[in-house]
Amino acid sequence: MADNSWTVQIGEIDDPGNTGVPPVPTEVYQGDEEGARAEYAEWSGEARDKGYRYVMLRHTGAVVECWGTPPAAG
Repeated sequence: MADNSWTVQIGEIDDPGNTGVPPVPTEVYQGDEEGARAEYAEWSGEARDKGYRYVMLRHTGAVVECWGTPPAAG
């Protein structure tokens, strides 16, 4: 049985000039821990150059690591 409880999510903004608009969350990986950590390292390494607001590593919904500023939890 595959472990798909790990995800990586990035926060992209449609208009980089409008800092008041929250980033749109995009899930870029779902799978096991090893793959998720590798994807997190890759995406967070590119985040500043690509203009992502955040890169988040999650395990079953809980935030494990985060680069940048994610949206507030509601």
